[in-house]
Amino acid sequence: MYVPAHNAMPLDEATAILEQVRLADLVTVDPATLAPASTPLPMIHRPSADGFGSLEAHLARPNRQWEHTEHPALVILRGGDAYVNPTWYPTYRDGANAVPTWNYEVVQVTGRLVAHDDVEWLDGHVRRLSERFDPEFDLDRNEARVNAGMLRAIVGVELIIDGVVGKSKLSQNRSTADIVGVAEALDADARGDLADRMREVSLPHAQAREAAVHNAQQRRSHH
Repeated sequence: MYVPAHNAMPLDEATAILEQVRLADLVTVDPATLAPASTPLPMIHRPSADGFGSLEAHLARPNRQWEHTEHPALVILRGGDAYVNPTWYPTYRDGANAVPTWNYEVVQVTGRLVAHDDVEWLDGHVRRLSERFDPEFDLDRNEARVNAGMLRAIVGVELIIDGVVGKSKLSQNRSTADIVGVAEALDADARGDLADRMREVSLPHAQAREAAVHNAQQRRSHH
């Protein structure tokens, strides 16, 4: 997959987001019809000694997406996103051209999907999921027959990860002044999370680019 250099998210940062996955979209291909399918699922990351590890989740048994194991699968982890009004750019307010856009962050994970139908795996998965998102919940408070029925109603899915790609589209192509303007507007719109990411990711990028341009101009002026 090609990702423009100024939008690429460092692999270690994308992997850190992967490790903290919550709700993500599982995208698969039906092997019979080649039609795409997607389901949002709460997921947990299982690390491995080598590679990226795996993502595990479960589907309701009637959702036949768990049968889509023939083709590679995709999981999409979405970060913050926001509409960007061009009036937030000081350069636009000063007369420069600009158009509306959308800022976002996303991590895409690819791999091989494995279905798990055995009770032991499912029981362990449900307990791991509960421990991840609600450690105080006691699954064993339920009657055994209730838990058994629950496990019969689901099928586990595990994505064996072979690729991770992250993308941060956070106005990196804009000037320092424009990035600050967008971040301040997002702060005012109660989107401080995305504003902070712009200051962390985009502002240093723009400052370095502008410094390089300034240095090049200085060198030319001395010749």
